[in-house]
Amino acid sequence: MIAVETKLWITGPESERWFDAVSVMWAADFHPERFASLRELPLRKRNLRTQPTPIAEVVLWAGVPTGILELTQWLGSPAAHARHRLYIAAGQWSDAERSVLQRFGVRLTVAELTDLIAIQPIVRDWSLRLSQ
Repeated sequence: MIAVETKLWITGPESERWFDAVSVMWAADFHPERFASLRELPLRKRNLRTQPTPIAEVVLWAGVPTGILELTQWLGSPAAHARHRLYIAAGQWSDAERSVLQRFGVRLTVAELTDLIAIQPIVRDWSLRLSQ
């Protein structure tokens, strides 16, 4: 189990399938929540006075190539970005789409459900570094 509190939110057109996979594969480290859209995410601003330990927020957006517009519009808003938030895009993306997503702040992309195994230690380490 990781030491810092981490919120893991899954949303997007294919969120049901990815939520099931994350719930099983990452059960030891995270307890995910599923949301119908990005607008429903309970985003918080970090308050240094009242919250000494930051709460890491991981957003896994499970989409399809035709749905990249929703995510880029969301990431284009200033409220979407914070140091304590990590965005992961799940789906089959072209190189051009991955490049656009990275420019908008997506730090990790996964194409297959089994890729979750490879990025789990990265997400865990990011959460731990955030607490330091």
